[in-house]
Amino acid sequence: MRHRFVHGDDGAALVFVLLIVTVTAVLIGALMSMARTSLTATIGLRAQTGSAYSADGAMQVAINSIRNSTFDGNAGTFCFDNGTSATLTVPYGTGSAVVNCVPDPAKVKIQCPQLNQCNRPGAAVLTLGRVAHEDGLYIRQQGTGQFLVHGAIFSNSTINVDHGSLRTNAAVYARGTCTGTIVSNPAPASCNYADTTPPSTLGQDPGYLKLASSVPAYRSPPACTKSNSVVTFQPGYYDDAAALSSMMSGHSSCRDSTWWFKPGTYYFDFHNSGTNSDPALGGGSNVWQINDGYLVAGAPTDSTGKILSAPPNPVANIPGACDNPVNDPNGVGVQFIFGGDSQVLMTGGQAEICGSYSPTVPPVAVYGNTTGAETTTALTGTNGLKAATVTSAGGFTDGPVTAGPATTADLANIENTYAPGSYAGWTPNNANSQVGQVSVNGYAPGTVIPAGSNLVSAMLRVGHRFNPNGGTSESLSVQVTPNGGTTFAVPIPRYDATLPAGQTDVVDITSSLQSLVHSVGFSGATMSAQATISKKGTQDLDGVQLDLTYIAPAFRAESGCVTTTPYPGGSSCALLTAANGSGVPFYVEGTTYAPLGVVDLTLNNAAAWVFRFGIIVRALAVKETGSLVYSGPIIEVPDDSPGFVFNVFLSVYVCPGSTSCTVPQGPPTPIPALSARVGFVDTDPTTPVAGQRQVAILSWSSAR
Repeated sequence: MRHRFVHGDDGAALVFVLLIVTVTAVLIGALMSMARTSLTATIGLRAQTGSAYSADGAMQVAINSIRNSTFDGNAGTFCFDNGTSATLTVPYGTGSAVVNCVPDPAKVKIQCPQLNQCNRPGAAVLTLGRVAHEDGLYIRQQGTGQFLVHGAIFSNSTINVDHGSLRTNAAVYARGTCTGTIVSNPAPASCNYADTTPPSTLGQDPGYLKLASSVPAYRSPPACTKSNSVVTFQPGYYDDAAALSSMMSGHSSCRDSTWWFKPGTYYFDFHNSGTNSDPALGGGSNVWQINDGYLVAGAPTDSTGKILSAPPNPVANIPGACDNPVNDPNGVGVQFIFGGDSQVLMTGGQAEICGSYSPTVPPVAVYGNTTGAETTTALTGTNGLKAATVTSAGGFTDGPVTAGPATTADLANIENTYAPGSYAGWTPNNANSQVGQVSVNGYAPGTVIPAGSNLVSAMLRVGHRFNPNGGTSESLSVQVTPNGGTTFAVPIPRYDATLPAGQTDVVDITSSLQSLVHSVGFSGATMSAQATISKKGTQDLDGVQLDLTYIAPAFRAESGCVTTTPYPGGSSCALLTAANGSGVPFYVEGTTYAPLGVVDLTLNNAAAWVFRFGIIVRALAVKETGSLVYSGPIIEVPDDSPGFVFNVFLSVYVCPGSTSCTVPQGPPTPIPALSARVGFVDTDPTTPVAGQRQVAILSWSSAR
């Protein structure tokens, strides 16, 4: 028999059912809660994603807006709306975003992504000469001094450190031997170096600077009679070293002045002596000696770097007196080009030369020309200069055929045939002394002879004949009036009666025209032939012609003494020389590039010759006569900047549901939805071209 409990199992089943229902309810509740949370998160993420997409789109619009503008990041200008606004509103859907732009005041300038797109030299010192018995780099110091360089050093011949040491923070190479103490990084120096993986650009001439097709306009040194003044030089061609030296001497009437060379190109090709010397210059040497004053070449600046309209006198901040391309990507400076055997000798005063910034090539400030030569032009014989128009017949008629006045055809050519109609004739109407004069103009070369030309010769050719009556003799002269010049008289030799066909006399008038041609050039002239007859007779004039031979200004390669090898050899003809330990500061804020020449520095304890953008020459010689006060590197190249020409900081703020969005104001400081630092590169930072600038995203951060 089955045992039965008194109370049975019904209560336990109910409890179990209730437990199942409760757990199920809890689970369903939890699931419902999770569903609500997931839905809320999805809605939130969708809004956040939309905001992020809006911020990204607004950032892209802002970057493209700057790319397609000419905004250059200069202080006081703005990024958007043609430089009038610092913010840009970008609508999207039912909302909008605003982008705020702040230019980076720390512009970055020096970049060298690859050698053919580098705006600084690859080495601080590069000597190109491979001349036997000529050191590429020669350094002599007293005691244990140090010659400091910042950047690589490469000599295509030898390095000779005679006493002291040569120290650089970079590598040192020499194709020849190395002598003395050289400290480099990495060490040791790579002497007797040979390219292991040709072809290699290491140590090769970079071939900087493409010259214009013609030299700049000729300039004579500016007038200067007052000491302690600012003497302003205009860009152009200068050929008189003696005049420059006289002005910048300690005995000059304008001593203690500031010699300001305004930004632009200067071509110095001195013709005081040597081959093709110009007598119009009055002699002297082809060495420009600076012995006094303050030479400032480029845009003048004060001690804070602010551009000035003109430098002060005296200049107190050398270095820092002109706009340095290391510091200003908009800097426009000078280019000093030297041709022939032109040289600079610094024995006193102070100097600073600033080149022009470029994003793609080094700022060559001093250039020793490597190509070109002068040519001689002869306007002689059938190419001689002839009459164009008869302006006054003055009694001369058209030969013996007609009674009409003389014509151009009568006087344009000298035939010595005196055929009818090919000459002009004059016969006085009585026996008293009379004067007949015929005037013609023209004598214009096909191309105007430019100022600065060296007039080699000027010959006046006059064809004439005289038929005397009794004892009458001829008295003939020609008055020459060059355009822009003064009239001078040229006596013509008397006619030789034994020459019935007439005669042509050639008179040298070079000395009368040289100074004029040199100072203003030659475009033509007026000639007046004047005959004086005391008794009856006939004066015939077959023609007047001017023959000129000249040498026009031209770019010519360094030559003569400057290129004499080995250096010093028989003469010490360096392109740049600091002589006798002259205690003068001389700064080149740019690259010195003279592949055919030499730079020779003699420095004492007060001197500071500093080359801030590298030096590329045939050879470099340095002598230190004492311990230098200047503690920095004498020659350096700037390090690469970690960015581009100019940068901006962009911040995006999103306003969902509003078409009017503004930059929120603090406190607290508002957090942008998106921030970026963007760099822009112009081919020519002085003339930005919209749509052609390069863009680089330097940083990008989102608040999400």
